Amino acid sequence: MKCAAWLLFALLPRFFANSQIVGQRTPARQGLGREQPIVKITDQGSVAGKEAVSSMKVIQYLGIPYAQPPLGKLRFSAPVTDPIPSWKGIRNATQFAPSCQQATNRLKLHEKHYKKLLPPDQPDPGVSEDCLYLNIFTPDGNRQDDGWPVMVWFHSGDFNTGTPAIWDASTFVSKHKILMVTVAYRLNILGFFTTTDEKAPGNYGMFDQIASLDWVQKRIHHFGGSPSNVVIFGHSSGAISVGLHLMSPLSKGKFSKAIAMSGDAVSSVGSPQAELPVVDNIAEKFGCYRHPTSALMDCLRRVDVNILVRESSDIETWGPIVDYETNNTTEPFLSMHPRDALDSDTLNPVPLMVGYTNNEQALAYVESVSKGDPDGKLSYSNFETLITDEFTSFAQSSQDNSTCELKPEMVAKAVLFFYEPHPPSKDEGVLRDRYLDLQTEKNFAAGLTLLAGKVSKEKSAYVYRFDYRPKTPSVIKDVPEWAGVPHMFELPFVWGLPATGSAVQWANSDKRMAEVMMAMLASFAKSGNPGQQKWEPYTEEEPGICIIDKNIAMSDSNAIDYKALAFWNKYYPMVLEEAMNNCCNTTSSSGAWKEASYGVAFAQFVVITMFWWIEL
Repeated sequence: MKCAAWLLFALLPRFFANSQIVGQRTPARQGLGREQPIVKITDQGSVAGKEAVSSMKVIQYLGIPYAQPPLGKLRFSAPVTDPIPSWKGIRNATQFAPSCQQATNRLKLHEKHYKKLLPPDQPDPGVSEDCLYLNIFTPDGNRQDDGWPVMVWFHSGDFNTGTPAIWDASTFVSKHKILMVTVAYRLNILGFFTTTDEKAPGNYGMFDQIASLDWVQKRIHHFGGSPSNVVIFGHSSGAISVGLHLMSPLSKGKFSKAIAMSGDAVSSVGSPQAELPVVDNIAEKFGCYRHPTSALMDCLRRVDVNILVRESSDIETWGPIVDYETNNTTEPFLSMHPRDALDSDTLNPVPLMVGYTNNEQALAYVESVSKGDPDGKLSYSNFETLITDEFTSFAQSSQDNSTCELKPEMVAKAVLFFYEPHPPSKDEGVLRDRYLDLQTEKNFAAGLTLLAGKVSKEKSAYVYRFDYRPKTPSVIKDVPEWAGVPHMFELPFVWGLPATGSAVQWANSDKRMAEVMMAMLASFAKSGNPGQQKWEPYTEEEPGICIIDKNIAMSDSNAIDYKALAFWNKYYPMVLEEAMNNCCNTTSSSGAWKEASYGVAFAQFVVITMFWWIEL
């Protein structure tokens, strides 16, 4: 399933981001009374940045191009970096470039909660198809001999939406002397449409990310960063991206550590087969010839970008696919399915930190229930229906072969048996909580811990669960107690929002938690260790998970349901295989997993769409 994710902010009026300051260097006064900071990038040109508008000693260089604009014939193609965009004079790098083209005004509940925590003057640069830019936040002062550690952030948004413009790294960079890079990459149809052949192999957004990492490797030293210590990190779809870079042969050697928060790469990729109905849909929607695919792509490249994105925004399954079957002209992003990469130990192993919150989809669930039912309790019949519908629908959606005998009820019964309370309970609050446990464990915890376990065979891996519920009343006033800590609720602390002095009057305990989270990520970026003595590495033999709450400690036997993680990672795939063992095109357990997982991804999409978009 594409995790959610899931970050989309209503766009304000646009303002320019890419103008140039031509001519002589000017002594523009910055906040600390110094000349405007200017950096010369050898093969591109000079950029003029700005100091952060605060007491923090941070210099920002915004809107730097890392690839050619993906316009015209370059739409639906891998990014072009040779030649790299260049300019004469001094480029104004004081404002964000436009965000990548996307539909607007579709905030989900967890996004609304995060947005209200941001400063009221948060800039919004608008959207454009010309969007392959990155932003650099550098510490002030003397750097170490080999350069600042570098953290590269891939934003969330379910591969449909999102922007780097809302992620201000100034607080983190100032406090911990780490250089931060935030990246824009193509989204939705523009980033992930495929014809399932070489005419449009897909994964352009992932190739954008690789191009940004290449840019960092070749040029970050101009800004004082160390190309030998690059940490990639992200949340939700950004975390899925991080996990996939650990599996892509094309990403090898471009980073030295990785952090994935609330996003499972193992079960979040699609297949060319599953994309075929999407291709038919798009061809019909825009009045293009379906065959040959070269004619289809010529047609789609002529469609106005605003119309293209708007009219395809009802398709929410855009995202990475296993593209080795679609890409026979250049190297694919994924040479095998992620689960096969894990099973064959085909990884780019680097020190890894992964984590999730204790109730990831609580706010998605809140959106789905009646406004007159703040407790969101589930009767047993509704509990049973939700699970049964979710885990039977994959068969009908993934197989059209009439000779294929499926047993989807076997899958639903296995999941229902594991998650229904034993002994039976009529407590509707318990049933609600069990259903939400299923969503967190299946869609987040299982895949993240599976990845950590595989990486731990060669490099250190650390796993956390974020249980800290904010203490600031205005932050949690609309979040019921039973919802615990939902999706995105760790991010205000990761980005140091309680320390920025924004309009929110943060509780002191929340300020302390922000200091703790930033310190742990910074320590990991610098050394590969989160710096907490009580935090033990995760291994398959000793799968310890650190609980981050008011106190930080390794989980006890009651805090984590390790059997549930084993259910999803070991038993559930066998149930899927058995449910499809009469399918004529299934020849191995690996094949069974692939066919079933793609169908389940569709089923999850149906259920999550119901949660997020239907208001009862």
